[in-house]
Amino acid sequence: MVEGLTFAYLVLFPFGQIIRVGIFHPTDIVAGLFLLLFLFSKFETPKIYLNLKRFFFVCLFSLIFSLSLFPLEKVIFDSLYLLRLAAHASFFMVLWNFCRNNKAFKKKIFNGLLVSLIFVGVFGWIQYFFYPDVRGLYEWGWDDHLFRMVGTFLDPGFTGIILVFGFLMAQAMYFQTKSKKYLLLILFFTLSVAFTYSRAAYLALIAGVITFAYFYKKFLSALIFIFAFLFLIFVLPRPEGEGVKLERISSVESRLENYSESLSLMKTSPIFGLGFNNICVAKEQFLGKVDNSSHSCSGVDSSLLFVIATVGVVGFLVFADLITGFIRNSSHNIYGLLFISSLAALFVDSLFIKSLFYPWVMGYLAVVSATTQT
Repeated sequence: MVEGLTFAYLVLFPFGQIIRVGIFHPTDIVAGLFLLLFLFSKFETPKIYLNLKRFFFVCLFSLIFSLSLFPLEKVIFDSLYLLRLAAHASFFMVLWNFCRNNKAFKKKIFNGLLVSLIFVGVFGWIQYFFYPDVRGLYEWGWDDHLFRMVGTFLDPGFTGIILVFGFLMAQAMYFQTKSKKYLLLILFFTLSVAFTYSRAAYLALIAGVITFAYFYKKFLSALIFIFAFLFLIFVLPRPEGEGVKLERISSVESRLENYSESLSLMKTSPIFGLGFNNICVAKEQFLGKVDNSSHSCSGVDSSLLFVIATVGVVGFLVFADLITGFIRNSSHNIYGLLFISSLAALFVDSLFIKSLFYPWVMGYLAVVSATTQT
C-alpha cells in the first residue's frame, strides 16, 4: 500500500496546479492518506519526530490563540493548511520507516522523484513553446506572465525552485555514479531554471551549488558552473514583456511593500503570532485590504516573515530548532548532502517567495529527508 501511494504521489507531482479541483490538490489527498495511515498504524518514529510535534503544537496553539483576534468563521478555512502540514509530515515519517531498512525502496522512490522533476521541466518547456503568454490566467487569480517558463505550477518562482531541486538531484547522482546521462540532466535543469527568469531561483541554484561544493570539496567545478550560468543569464533572449527583464524593479517594489505589510502584521501579535496561515484575514482586519480572488492573498514574500507573523517569535524559535534538527540528524552520505544543499537553496529562495510551505516543496523534502534521516 505504501509503495502504491508513493507511486501515485510521484505520478501526480509534475502536474502541479493544473489538476487542482477547487481548493484541493490531488497530491494533498494522497498525503492525507499517509496521515491516516500514520495515525492508525504502528510505525517507528525518527529522532526528528519530537521536533515536528513541537512545531505542530505551536502552530495549533497559535490558531487557537488567534480566536481572540478573529471570529471562528474567518479562521476555520485557513486552519486547513495546518492539516496539510501534518499530512506531509506523516508522508515523511511513513516513508522513513520503509526506507531505513529497505535500500531497494529508497533507491526506487529517489529515482521516481527525479523522474517526476524531469517531467516538471518537460511540461515547462511545452508551456514555454506552445503557451508562452499566460496573461489570460490573471482573471483566475494568477499572476500575468509572458515568455517565461511558468510550467504546471503556473508561477515561474515556484516552478524555478522545483527545477533547482531537479538540478541538485542530478548533480548528486552524477558525483556518485559519474554517469554522463546525469550531465545531460544537469544541462536540462540549468536551461530550464534559466528560462523561468526567476531571480530567486537563480540565487537558490547558486546557493545549492556552493553548499554542495563546500561539503564535497568541488570548489573549482562550482566556480566554473557559476560563471557559465551567469554567462547564460546574460545571453538569454529578451522578448516582449517586463518579466524577462532581469533589471526589472516593479517586482522589487511590490516585494518591499509586501515586507512592510508583513512587518506591520508582526507587530500586532509578536509573541504567539496571528495564527498559522491567517494572513488573509489579518490583512483584511488590520490593513483594510484583501483580494480573495488572488492565489497570493495569503502570501508573504518571505517564508521567514510568514513564520514570525503567523506563529510569533516563540514559533519561529521552535521552527529554527526543527530545521537544525533535520540537519543534525542527516546521514553523512550523498542523500544527506543533497538534503542539506536543497535546504540551502530553499532558504535563499524563501527569502523572496513563500516557498518553504509550498505543498510540492514539502513533498520533495518529505521524500528526500526520508532517505537521509537517522
